[in-house]
Amino acid sequence: MITVDFETKSYADLKKVGAWTYSEDPTTDVICVCWGIDDKPIREWWPGKEPKLAEDGLPDILEHNNMPRDLYMAMMLGHTVEAHNVSFERSIWVNVLAPRYGWLIPYDHAWRDTMAVAAYYALPHALDRLARALKFQGKGPEGNRLITKYSKLHLQTAKTEIPDEDFWKFVDYCKQDVRIEQSISDHLGDLPDRELPIFRLSQEVNMRGLHLDATGIDAATAIVDQRSEALTEEFRGLVGFNPAQRDKGMAWFHEQGLELENMQAEYLEAILDEGELPSGPCRRALEIRLQINKASTKKLDAMSRQRGLDGRARFQTRYHGAGTGRETGSGFQVLNLVRSWEDVSPEQLVRDIMHGDAQWLDSVYGDATEAISKASRHWITAEPGNFILSGDFASVEAVGVACLSEEEWKIQAFKEGVKIYEMMGEKIHSLPPGTVTKATHPQERQDGKTGELAFGYQGALGAWLKFDNSGRHSDERIIEICRSWRHEHPCIVSFWYALESAAISAVLTPGREFRPTNKGHELAIGFEIVDEWLTMILPNDKRLWYYDPQIRSTMPQWHQPLTKDDCAAGACDCKLRPQLTYMAQKEGQWRRTHTYGGKLAENATQATCREILMASMLRLKENGFSTEGEDHGIILSVYDEIVLELPKGFRGLSEEKLKDEFESLISEVPGWAIGWPVRAEAWIGDRYKK
Repeated sequence: MITVDFETKSYADLKKVGAWTYSEDPTTDVICVCWGIDDKPIREWWPGKEPKLAEDGLPDILEHNNMPRDLYMAMMLGHTVEAHNVSFERSIWVNVLAPRYGWLIPYDHAWRDTMAVAAYYALPHALDRLARALKFQGKGPEGNRLITKYSKLHLQTAKTEIPDEDFWKFVDYCKQDVRIEQSISDHLGDLPDRELPIFRLSQEVNMRGLHLDATGIDAATAIVDQRSEALTEEFRGLVGFNPAQRDKGMAWFHEQGLELENMQAEYLEAILDEGELPSGPCRRALEIRLQINKASTKKLDAMSRQRGLDGRARFQTRYHGAGTGRETGSGFQVLNLVRSWEDVSPEQLVRDIMHGDAQWLDSVYGDATEAISKASRHWITAEPGNFILSGDFASVEAVGVACLSEEEWKIQAFKEGVKIYEMMGEKIHSLPPGTVTKATHPQERQDGKTGELAFGYQGALGAWLKFDNSGRHSDERIIEICRSWRHEHPCIVSFWYALESAAISAVLTPGREFRPTNKGHELAIGFEIVDEWLTMILPNDKRLWYYDPQIRSTMPQWHQPLTKDDCAAGACDCKLRPQLTYMAQKEGQWRRTHTYGGKLAENATQATCREILMASMLRLKENGFSTEGEDHGIILSVYDEIVLELPKGFRGLSEEKLKDEFESLISEVPGWAIGWPVRAEAWIGDRYKK
């Protein structure tokens, strides 16, 4: 194993442009490279370093490529190359060390990542936090001082020349990082054999990148700037200051008789939707503030910054970023792009934006900034001569939780192709089967969808309001709907409590595996203590990891002495109950958190659906739809969706036959999920949509 760490300098801002674009910047260069090969002493190199004679009497730096000889030989002998957050080291190696200094590039399959292993075990991702969580020595503060002073050349206080004293401190800091990474690697090991192909596929996808339409992004940005300037001027004319001045804004609205809790877009939308605020300066100021929120160019600016020299944005997702195994977004957050309108084609919306006329967009779509927001996915395009092929699984989480809990009536409904949102809308509103459709009863269907999203993981009133704050239903009615949903889903409800009981039993009885049961037989999820973790065993034997689990006694959440008289008087029936806690990265902090049956059901379902998705992606790869090192293949996965970019005429198949083959491959479930009613639907186009 070769463990490497780089220290670099550049006028590019790494956080803004991302690792790949940072490495392509002509001002980016290496300060030093440190590496350790197996258990040998850590060595260092920097540009211009003079070769010395090694123990065998030969120069330690190769003359033909300026590469350290021991590093070169270890790579030639097949050693893997490990770093922490390998996207950075890989980008620098490919775009700086190879072209500028002649270094040999590691094979694609040779890369390993200690951050990926930390993510797999649900540990902190950042190196310093990870080391401290594992009780190792962390990084010292000296490194931050050096990086701020000599690496971030875009800062006015940065220095371009590094004095010898600080240079050697840089080298020592780099060596220390290698030691920390080696300690973590020794402690955690590599990814399990079953996960290595998925990690490699994630690397393949991220190295291929997403082609971005720079012309379209620029046109959209110009419209937003145009509209934002006009809105700002109007807002300033109404209230006398800029819309970005939050505290002044809150005070002004207070003077107008409107008490605001915050200036978040969702909150402002709710106030306007209530319809109780009369026309006038106060309402118009709120409308402008909301439009300015939508008119932000942050996403568009991020796309422009992350776009590489060849027009592709790389490393936009992170392997196993969530504890359930799902990838998470980085860069411009491709997983959170706004959905477009279903009845407007990407080509039409883009054509309208390319006119460059905000008023025209207002007349066609009602609001130019809304049109720009809805187009955010369409800036991901196929390169000329290619097309996008994408497919997603229908209601895969609803299928997953039904199958894991063995809610047989619902499994059968999915097998028969019943539309679940429509069916649940009929149950909620006591309508005859076949009554609710998207066209005839849109609100009833929406209620069915909201119920499915809100209640599947033990949610109730609060969960419903996260999806629907329209006020169409009273709190009492929502609670009634929740009770009805639970009555219809007895196995899912039992699943929540059985999971929690099994997890707590596993923590209290290390050395034994516990599985929830349904009607006397075991379900496909298990729990077992392994070293410092509680593990959840999925149907395919992959595990989720919960670090340092502990059981604590607590009152139930419905015990509310501040609001309920019987609880305050001690006359309630609430009793202490065991609560499962563990350490996790939450809101940027490594801290103790707790979980419960519904949350465990959500973890189990999302993780199991991830296994179905990954099996489909690997199957596509096995069948030639994606190949490491090629510029076409899988470019993205988003929860339940797989997106490919392929050359026109791929395999000589018509679009219809290609879609059929693609749908067939991704709909095929692994052996452990035989009988699960998983269905996929594909589409082909020049721009990403969904």
